[in-house]
Amino acid sequence: MPDSSPLAVCVGEGLVSFVPATAAPLEEARTFHRSLAGAEWNTAIALASAGVRAAVVSRVGDDGFGRFLRAELDRHGVDASAVQVDPEAPTGLYVKELSPRPDGSVDGTMHYYRSGSAAAALSPETLASDAASALLAEAALVHTSGITPALSDTARAAQDSLFDDRRDGRLLSFDVNWRPALWRGREDHGRAVIADYAHRADVLFCTRPDAEAVFGTADPDRLRALFAEPRFVVVTSPRGATAFDGEDRTDSAALDVPVVESIGAGDAFAAGFLAGILTGLSLTGSLARAHRIATRALASTRDHVD
Repeated sequence: MPDSSPLAVCVGEGLVSFVPATAAPLEEARTFHRSLAGAEWNTAIALASAGVRAAVVSRVGDDGFGRFLRAELDRHGVDASAVQVDPEAPTGLYVKELSPRPDGSVDGTMHYYRSGSAAAALSPETLASDAASALLAEAALVHTSGITPALSDTARAAQDSLFDDRRDGRLLSFDVNWRPALWRGREDHGRAVIADYAHRADVLFCTRPDAEAVFGTADPDRLRALFAEPRFVVVTSPRGATAFDGEDRTDSAALDVPVVESIGAGDAFAAGFLAGILTGLSLTGSLARAHRIATRALASTRDHVD
């Protein structure tokens, strides 16, 4: 893609995902497929697929899984120059457990193995590296999520520094991505942290279940009133989405397509919407692009588009 196109930088955790070849309890699963995962990394890949220059700022271990993740970014056309390699901490991973549904799709349950990972050591120093600084200085948009500040104190400090560095003309995108397991025993604190980021973002994404769990309401108009600061507020559900640009509201229905498994579809949806606003599409056009890209994540048990 041309160097003149806008640059989107996604900051957050990359993971290796292991997905069973068949839907069954883990104790019965014998074969697994390896894949890239991580909300911000999924979004970066989908952005690149939409023709937007995309880069990731993160950390991986000096191990085969870390090399696999960096190679996957390269394969999908995502700039991996600011993915640091930790000589000691391992690359995080998760195992997806698939349960069949009567309609032929599957439900996915994630089991994480990320404690002490290289990505958990994300810090302001990571963002201050030469490679990350160069990308962030050029970025038209920086995308983050509510997962990063839950990983560690240093990861939260890194995210704080992104929100404190409000450069003219640069959009800051925030996807709530409420993960109660990461905030276990400090859920109220986590809600307050995420609400603070939501108020300070330019683009706010939230699913209806996450909005209810974190903000106490899933009603789009109430959320728009509650978060008046972001220019764009996007509320999603399996049935469709409601998006606001200031006071302008647009509703759109999800596309009627076969669903294999839904994990990662929200990241692809966010990428499609961001690609739309970065390239000058209307609110309606940005939503349409978001739905189209999300369908590609719904079509497989991978978390990212291919």
